[in-house]
Amino acid sequence: MRDRPDHDADPLSDVLAVLRVRSGASLRMAAGGPWALRFPAYSYLKFIAQRSGVLYVHVDGDAAPYRLAPGDCLLMRSGRPYVASTDPALPATDGIAHVAALPCSGGAISWGGPGGLEIIAGRFEFDACQRDLLEQVVPPELLVPAASRAAPALHTLLALYRDEAHACAPGQHALTGALARIALVQALRSQDPAPQGWLAALADPKIGAALRLLHGAPARRWTVADLAGQVAMSRSALALRFRQLVGSTPLHYLQQWRMRLARQALLEEGLPVATLAYRLGYASESAFSAAFRRSTGCAPGQFRSMRPEGR
Repeated sequence: MRDRPDHDADPLSDVLAVLRVRSGASLRMAAGGPWALRFPAYSYLKFIAQRSGVLYVHVDGDAAPYRLAPGDCLLMRSGRPYVASTDPALPATDGIAHVAALPCSGGAISWGGPGGLEIIAGRFEFDACQRDLLEQVVPPELLVPAASRAAPALHTLLALYRDEAHACAPGQHALTGALARIALVQALRSQDPAPQGWLAALADPKIGAALRLLHGAPARRWTVADLAGQVAMSRSALALRFRQLVGSTPLHYLQQWRMRLARQALLEEGLPVATLAYRLGYASESAFSAAFRRSTGCAPGQFRSMRPEGR
């Protein structure tokens, strides 16, 4: 862990490491004729890459559907039920039952004959205990249009991801996991500039610099005045701008980030709690344990014991 400010820190890479974005499943679907399928709520990152034809995706609660033309991609993390169709006016049937009844060969399914649409659809998994962090970084739904500079690369990555997911080759899990993370970065980069949220804060010259400093030295005992001096802002201006873009004060953000690092370390490393407390900038194990209990509702040792077998 870094122990001094790092102006070149990469907060987005840090966030992806904590989220543990990894491979899930992927299918190529070819469908002819008119149809509408309703899918239930989900707990992962879902993606759709449109290869041919036009697909409508209407998410519950939205006024209008997304229209996906060839080359478009849609990233979904809201978890809300949705209807995928060739025509939003069609009545929808159960999508899970429909897909489950179809034969699947090499990660591909088809129905309705030729001449319809083709998509690659699938999901990425992530650390469920970091869902609130995912919600800060990834919008509920993100449409990446074919005209975006990110779309061609994203289509290529998702096609490789689908092929590799069904290859059963050595190193498959390492490769699909890397492709999932790269595809997510490409999708997020398509928001240039991001309209709001954490990515907009990261793109802001002053607040982005503050975030890089906090991520570069999370163990440092930062004060708002110290951070403001580093990014050439007044203390009050930094506090106001940070809250406007990030949604919290700088020191509250730092506290949350330390706890995310703590949860990751407790699940993935065998460090003594006292050593972890020192690494994260706490004066004592008891101070760290108290902060951790306030954040998670349990002691560090209890949290570590929740680690799945074999992880």
